[in-house]
Amino acid sequence: MRSVVFYNNKGGVGKTTFAVHCALRAAEYHRLRTLAIGMDRQGDVFRWLSEGEMSVQDGSVYEHSPNLTAIYSPNRQPNLRLHADLAVMDSSPSLALAGSVRADLVVVPVDGRLALEDLQNALPDLEESRAKLLVVINRADAGGARTLAALKKACSRVPRLTVWSSPIPDSAAIKRAAEYYRPVWEVPYGETSAGSRLMKALCDDIVSMLGLGGR
Repeated sequence: MRSVVFYNNKGGVGKTTFAVHCALRAAEYHRLRTLAIGMDRQGDVFRWLSEGEMSVQDGSVYEHSPNLTAIYSPNRQPNLRLHADLAVMDSSPSLALAGSVRADLVVVPVDGRLALEDLQNALPDLEESRAKLLVVINRADAGGARTLAALKKACSRVPRLTVWSSPIPDSAAIKRAAEYYRPVWEVPYGETSAGSRLMKALCDDIVSMLGLGGR
């Protein structure tokens, strides 16, 4: 089983949104048997995938579809022996988890310089894990072109970080996705939006980076 964790020790940068979309895209489009593991105490991955219907308790399991199972395991990576192709983990903004979570790929959303600077404390543990580190710039156009250029330059100076080529825009359609408990490509006016196109491309690239192939 391959694994990806969405991590930043700063909250509110888009970890849960990316994790949910990655799990749904992997399960529904790529037909991969996928586990979506919510390690954030808020339980938003579990709540999103159950469309707000399930109460969140430690160890809760929800069968979203034949290819997608959601598991709530706050602040710890569960010891899984389930038959699956991919584990998608949504980490809490915890510095301690940087040294304990093991994954093939760490995806780090950043939405500004503060999110990147906060990451510095976690980098030694992330680098020691030998996972691939992929930074995704989120809400890229919120601060303007110069702010985005400065953030890209700052990211390029951090060793071992690969920056995803297409920043995710500050998309109204992506914001609606959380309100509807649906992926962006299934919300009103979402399918044809730039946010939907780029979110699909990001998820597909993550699947490819993990060596799981395309549809």
